[in-house]
Amino acid sequence: MIIYTLDTNCLLRYLTRDIPTQAKKVRNLMSTAKKHQVRLSVCEPIFIETAVMLKNYFKYDRDKVFLLLSDLLAAPELEIENRDRLAKATVLYHETSVDFTDCILLIYAQTQRYKVFTFDSKLAQITD
Repeated sequence: MIIYTLDTNCLLRYLTRDIPTQAKKVRNLMSTAKKHQVRLSVCEPIFIETAVMLKNYFKYDRDKVFLLLSDLLAAPELEIENRDRLAKATVLYHETSVDFTDCILLIYAQTQRYKVFTFDSKLAQITD
């Protein structure tokens, strides 16, 4: 069975549908994965970059970014690296004003039982 790893552009086309022909190709690939004819993988850095691009390039608000990322995380046809950590970071992002990458850092630190050393005042407010 073929395993495809998706890049950020694929995820962005799928989520935003800003380039309809490419969005359709990704949707078709996702349908193929639902039928277990291929497998689709998303590595953690690509998921993070997708979140950052949705916010910074597409200028989506936090609620919209949260909904789109949640849709990706809920898609059983996607094998998402560190899905649980990303899901926790996505919720934290939605509930705070902290950047997505800082949410990842905080969830990672909590998982490893590390303390976060930061000069970021927003991040410092939600760390132990």
